[in-house]
Amino acid sequence: MSTRALRKEEEDNLLRRADDLCRQNNLRLTPIRERVYRELVQSGGPVGAYDLVDRLSSDKKRLAPVTIYRALDFLRDAGLVHRLATQNSYVVSHGQPEVNAMKIMFVDSKTGETIEVHSTEVAEAVRKAAEQAGFKSVSPFMEVEGELTRQA
Repeated sequence: MSTRALRKEEEDNLLRRADDLCRQNNLRLTPIRERVYRELVQSGGPVGAYDLVDRLSSDKKRLAPVTIYRALDFLRDAGLVHRLATQNSYVVSHGQPEVNAMKIMFVDSKTGETIEVHSTEVAEAVRKAAEQAGFKSVSPFMEVEGELTRQA
């Protein structure tokens, strides 16, 4: 199978997953939400909100940034995308970790490339540290900025 065919298959799987997740949770994947999600999927990496405005606007109609931000908020709340604070951008989520695992996004500070890893060990360490600090973590998500030293 070619790389392009594999990429297309992965894109289709992510879009199908989004549709299934929304149906299971009685969420409405409106046309604009789907367009924003599809653009993020097809980009293959982090994209800023204003880049999405430019990409999804036409010569005849420019989308309002608030429209894109609302769609991104919906997609983030649904667990379909993550906001990367270090890049001020959004990236597609590749699934939820196991119940006791934490999602870790490694972000290359030079290229913006991301690698998603799920770890029960990190989740346990964070849980223990939070407990010692008298803190309860509500988001099993961590972002680590650095430099990619090998191709994943």
